[in-house]
Amino acid sequence: MDHTPARRLAALLAVVAVAVGGAAPAAAEPPTTGVQLTVDPQTLPIATGQCNGGQLLVRLTNRGPAPVYADAVLTSSPALRLPRRLISTWLPVGYTRTVGVPVVAATGTAAGAYTVSVTSGEQRVDVPVTVSPPQPSPNLARAAARVSASSSRAGFLVCGAVDGDADPAHWGYGTGWADGTGRQWPDWYQLTWDTPQRLSRVDIATVDSAEFPTARYGLRDWDVQLATAAGWHTVAEVRGNTAATVSSTFPTQHTDALRIVTYAANTANDQSRIVELTVG
Repeated sequence: MDHTPARRLAALLAVVAVAVGGAAPAAAEPPTTGVQLTVDPQTLPIATGQCNGGQLLVRLTNRGPAPVYADAVLTSSPALRLPRRLISTWLPVGYTRTVGVPVVAATGTAAGAYTVSVTSGEQRVDVPVTVSPPQPSPNLARAAARVSASSSRAGFLVCGAVDGDADPAHWGYGTGWADGTGRQWPDWYQLTWDTPQRLSRVDIATVDSAEFPTARYGLRDWDVQLATAAGWHTVAEVRGNTAATVSSTFPTQHTDALRIVTYAANTANDQSRIVELTVG
C-alpha cells in the first residue's frame, strides 16, 4: 500500500467527494509508461514582426518498454504563425526528442493573449502567448516588417542577422545569416518596412573569431542599396574588406526597403556571412 502524504490526501478527497454526492477533481499527471509530452516555456511573450517571435521547445520522451513512433500536433490562434504543426519521430527506449518550434505574430497583429496547444495522444499542453508591439529601437533593422534573402543555409536563417547579437564569437551558435549557394555570386539580404524610414547609416558585422577570422571567412565585397521609385540605388560600396565590422554612411534618404548585395568573401568556404545588420 502506498502511504505517501500525497496519496493519502488524494484518497481522502475522493472519500469526501463521494460522501457529498460528487466526484473528485481529475488531475493530469505525466504517464509512467508510454510517451511523455512536455513543452517549455509555460508562457511565451513575443513582439510583432517576422523576427521578433519566440520559440517553444516540444519534448517527447519514451518512458515505455519498447521503441515507438510518437507524434505531437500543434494548433494555435489564427493570428499566430507556426512553421510546423506536426512533429513525428522515432523514440528508442528512454530517449527524449526535443524540437524547437518558432512562434511569430506578423506586424500589425493586435496586442493581446493567444494560445498554442500541443497534443500527443491523450496529453495536451496549452501555452499562453502574449503579443505586444516591439519596443522602440534606434536599430531600424529590428523593426523591419519583412526580412528576406536570395537563399539561406540551414541553421543560418535570415532572422539571425537582425536578432541583436553582433558578437562574432557567437557565429555558428544560433545567430547570423549565411547564403545557401556557396561560391555563387552575387547574393542579397533585404529589409522591408511597411512605411518609409529615414536612413543614413548601415553597419555590417561579419565573422571574426579564432575559429573564423575575417581575413579567411569574412565578407569582402558588397554594396548597400536603397529602394527608390526608379529601382534599387547604390548608396555605399565596400571592397577588399578584412575588418569585423564596417560602417557605411550616406546622406539621409527615405525608403521602405534596403538590401545588401554581396559579391565576394575572403576565400575560405566562399559564401556570404553576416553576423548582424544594424540600420539607422
